[in-house]
Amino acid sequence: MDQKNKTLIPLIIIFFIFGAVVGYLAHQPGTIEKIVEKPVYINRTIEVIKEVTPTPALTSPTPAATLEIQGFTVKSYDPSIDTPSRTIELTNWRANPDTLTIHPGDSVLFKITDTSLQSPMTFILNQSYTKDLGTTGFAYAVFNNKGTYNFESIIPSSDPTIDPRIYAKGTITVY
Repeated sequence: MDQKNKTLIPLIIIFFIFGAVVGYLAHQPGTIEKIVEKPVYINRTIEVIKEVTPTPALTSPTPAATLEIQGFTVKSYDPSIDTPSRTIELTNWRANPDTLTIHPGDSVLFKITDTSLQSPMTFILNQSYTKDLGTTGFAYAVFNNKGTYNFESIIPSSDPTIDPRIYAKGTITVY
């Protein structure tokens, strides 16, 4: 064997062993002490106790709230009891139908059918009745007297300096 090979092979072996030892020591997990502070929570809850007087038990269900206004009556709509004569759907930024002709005593259900509505809607009937419909609500009115009744639904703004947007408008004629 050549003199050069006799020196080169042992040097390679020594460097290999030295590299393995240094690599082992560098990657050996050490014990690190960590100071862990537990969070301190301060309970600043104020408990309010209200005295509630019990209401007497009702023997019969309360009737739906009705409100009579200038020729028409509005009431809470109960689908199991009330059957509207006509329905006006508020959808796609319009009323469907937007003009309606009915007889005295007929009822109309104003119903939101727009599933993409993001903001709550306010319903106004004849400038004398206002109801917040939310995004899926309805209003129910019975028209008692002959005349023309205007309705509109608006989307109010949370900023008082911005005018509300008109969503739908229409007219009901009672003859």
